[in-house]
Amino acid sequence: MKKNSLFLQLIRPFPPDSAFEIDKNDLGELKSLSLKYNLFPLVYIRLHKYKDCFSPGQFVIDFLDETKGLYWKSIATSMKQEAVEKEIICLLGNNAIPSLVIKGNEIAREIYDDPNCRISSDVDILIRKADAINMDSLLTGAGYVPEENMPLAYCLSRIHHLAYHHPENNVLIEIHWGFGVPYFFKLESDEIWNRIIYTDTGRRKLSPEVLVIMLLIHHHSHSFRELKILVDILWALHRYEDVIDWKAFSQKIQVIGLVKTTLMTIWQIQSLWPERIDELKSIQIFNDELNKIGCRVPRYLSEYFRMDLDMDYAHQLYRDKLVARFALDKLSTTVFSFLKTLFPVPEAIKELYQDSRNCTLPVNYLKFIAWRVREWTNKTEVR
Repeated sequence: MKKNSLFLQLIRPFPPDSAFEIDKNDLGELKSLSLKYNLFPLVYIRLHKYKDCFSPGQFVIDFLDETKGLYWKSIATSMKQEAVEKEIICLLGNNAIPSLVIKGNEIAREIYDDPNCRISSDVDILIRKADAINMDSLLTGAGYVPEENMPLAYCLSRIHHLAYHHPENNVLIEIHWGFGVPYFFKLESDEIWNRIIYTDTGRRKLSPEVLVIMLLIHHHSHSFRELKILVDILWALHRYEDVIDWKAFSQKIQVIGLVKTTLMTIWQIQSLWPERIDELKSIQIFNDELNKIGCRVPRYLSEYFRMDLDMDYAHQLYRDKLVARFALDKLSTTVFSFLKTLFPVPEAIKELYQDSRNCTLPVNYLKFIAWRVREWTNKTEVR
């Protein structure tokens, strides 16, 4: 069997192309890749569903039996995270802060139709940006500890979330007021909340369009390197194929500044799953409509972000993050992003260094720039 073939066929939202022979080496590679890319629950469920497509069948039955413990461990983790989600949502709601779960278990239910097929490293909850200060007071008052020692005012102007954990459950929680770096894309907190919808039980959730937008921005935030996010996007395009008006949605993508990111994502999907992917109406319309705009992804950029399952990109994290900025739609946005990274608003610098004096701003700016440059070159994490 072609290397990675079994793995790639199982994680896409289609049945295997045809019955084929496998051996224990194929299943060993399947386990290794699914654990490497945090896709084991999905692989386990899909393999169980389509076990009759593979021969000899006994190899598959033995594999499922041997790895059952890993699957149940992922379910236990998911249940623990869901309990924390409910606790946080209740805490915020009781204090007049509306919130909803995004990613994680919510994505598993929404686009995979199975709460046990996806595992997440954290809990992601969305609030309004205007509620961030009250949220921080509530969580810290309830014993939650921020993951980073950053002033909230600084974070609100620079990033889109804050991470917390509680010493008693050790579940990482990310509270979001946006989907990505504020100056990368044109999408404000209020715009997101205007597209929140409600289930029959009154539970808040993202609309299909906003969920896809969130995943695309999330993929850009991870420099197009996270296979799990790419799989989420593929399943969302399949799940919402007849739900979203893709022509109108393409126009929204253009307004936000996500054209290059979307084209890059579609190219990655097509390169990993060339068979049957063109059957997806959503991908066909996306490509056609976005190409009409005239915004192109340079060949060097798509080749740079070609997804190779045998590669480990962790060592080039900061370089990838810098190169990903050239996938922003406009050159002016790319240039501005570098300037904004090096030169935050004065209020942010004052908060960061706890120094409100104007006379020390130049020195503190120099300290800040030196920290960012060291961070980009992966030499230090200390500001």
